[in-house]
Amino acid sequence: MKVIIINSPLFRETNHRYDEDSLPPIGLGYIATALKENGFDVALIDSIDLRISLVELINILEQQKPDFIGINIFTTNYELVKEIIESYNHECHFVIGGLSTKDLYKLILEWVTPNPIDIVTGDGEKIMVDIVKDKVNQKPFVQKNNRRVFTVDKQSPYLVQDISDVRLDRTFFTNEPIKHPLGFLEANIVASRGCVYNCTFCAAARSLNKDYPVREKSVQSIREEIEEIKEQYPHIQSIRVLDDLFLKSNATIQTAIDSFTGFNLQWRAMAHVQTFKQTGDELLRKLKASGCFELFIGIESGSPRILAEINKTREVEVIITNLTKVFRAGIHLKGYFIYGFPGETGEDMAMTYDLALTLKKIAGSFGVNFRTSVFQYRPYHSSQIFHDLEARGRQDLNSIQMQQNEALSGLVGRYQFNFHSGHYAKVSPEVLEDYICRTIQLNGDNIFAGLAG
Repeated sequence: MKVIIINSPLFRETNHRYDEDSLPPIGLGYIATALKENGFDVALIDSIDLRISLVELINILEQQKPDFIGINIFTTNYELVKEIIESYNHECHFVIGGLSTKDLYKLILEWVTPNPIDIVTGDGEKIMVDIVKDKVNQKPFVQKNNRRVFTVDKQSPYLVQDISDVRLDRTFFTNEPIKHPLGFLEANIVASRGCVYNCTFCAAARSLNKDYPVREKSVQSIREEIEEIKEQYPHIQSIRVLDDLFLKSNATIQTAIDSFTGFNLQWRAMAHVQTFKQTGDELLRKLKASGCFELFIGIESGSPRILAEINKTREVEVIITNLTKVFRAGIHLKGYFIYGFPGETGEDMAMTYDLALTLKKIAGSFGVNFRTSVFQYRPYHSSQIFHDLEARGRQDLNSIQMQQNEALSGLVGRYQFNFHSGHYAKVSPEVLEDYICRTIQLNGDNIFAGLAG
């Protein structure tokens, strides 16, 4: 039985303007590892890292003729995955996964192919093995002809109850370790699954995923994985934690300290603007001492009105206070911002830019770097804003194709991030793009300036 797992492409053609290293698809690696450990012939094709065009990928599949193809899907590449599956000319059983399948399954059920399709929302590693074995021990949520939809939630026998036990064969990855632009070698881990917050633009919001429990690896499990990484990559210098949200509270800060202390490695991870609300300077100094080099935090907006609408901390001063603690501890920070939320005005955008500028100045006063990563808002399937837009009459959301914003890419590069599917703000596209450009330009000529040393 031959199985191919695919990290699905973002672009139809080979994109020579893709200007940032991709990250290893660890979730797909878990699935590939489980299949391999059960004796199946399995390969993982990372279309993003290998810059494989759509036609090239289809040709590879046509030549290899696998019995099963597992592939992820996102709002941004729905049309590409649809074309892959509808264009494939051999018998094959397809399995499609990803958070967006909670909504997209309704469309996938109508795709034109004689091949069977299983759609899985939630953990994929256990159920994928039984799909290949044809021994699935769960009734589908929906069944239509040769299409099945499975929900792997807390009621499912396929939920991974203890993620500390999940094995990962890193030989499946073509892009690890990654050499960072600053020169250090970095490997990647996942230490938890799920998020505890309710951002309305995010499909991982807790309110929409109550049946999918948040799970965390034990300190022992994380330390064992780091030991394995150091053995496999003796020259490794950094670990990036790819969780939706690694640092959630003082308890998880302590978990991080206990997990990384003593390895003589630096590490980077996601936190939240409220993570440090109850955190004292001493705990943050210990976090820094454990190797914490840089944190990634979704700030999104500087407008109290927009922050309230997206379920973020609406008090801008709280954001400044909490992040100043991080700067004072000597930890660098990357802040994510989004412009173009539904109904957003020029005044809202001006407040966001002012907040980014303020944080940049505060970071500089403590001798650390604050860099910005900025995006145009786009509605993701299975997010609360997507549902709200539909409820307000935007019934065309499923028919609007995600496209590249060529104008924005021409201004700021980062071609792989500049997708859009319509305009939702109360300003012109030119004003929106100007704010994105100006906020990115706070980094200067080098977004990593100030991180070295």
